[in-house]
Amino acid sequence: MEIRLLGPEDAAAFSKVRLEGLQKDPDAFGALYEEEIKRTDAEWKERLSNAHTGDSGFFGAFVEGEIVGIIGFFRNRGTKVRHKVSVVSMYVSEAHRGTGIAAGLMQEEISYLKKLGDVDQVQLAVVTSNPAAVRFYEKMGFLPYGFEKKALKIGDRYVDETHMYMMINE
Repeated sequence: MEIRLLGPEDAAAFSKVRLEGLQKDPDAFGALYEEEIKRTDAEWKERLSNAHTGDSGFFGAFVEGEIVGIIGFFRNRGTKVRHKVSVVSMYVSEAHRGTGIAAGLMQEEISYLKKLGDVDQVQLAVVTSNPAAVRFYEKMGFLPYGFEKKALKIGDRYVDETHMYMMINE
């Protein structure tokens, strides 16, 4: 397994696994498959072109050259909140779950964020309808700090989220 920061050259592979995640686990993401599939190749490349700035980026996990998992981050831009980063878009293909890939992705991203030197807090939101994901984030060291009722609306139904955080560089 190889885990690395993705660049524009990975756009086709990234979009494939991102769209798979949106189709297979639609409740877990704030985006809709029907919206994301409309992105152009240029938009997918643009999404992966800012990783060198430390403001946003995605890591990919590769097995035998094929991307099987992703995790992203977005940094708050304001001066008073730049010390916080949000983890987003965590997904591992079903065939590779339970193999340590999710933990590897999270560890690689946290390591990268620590090396930036000015990130103190990592946050995420996880749907409460996925207790396995909540347990995973707890095992990784995240603590709950809030609950959001009706965080996502999917058609006529709502999904709640638990908000979690981890302090780093302390």
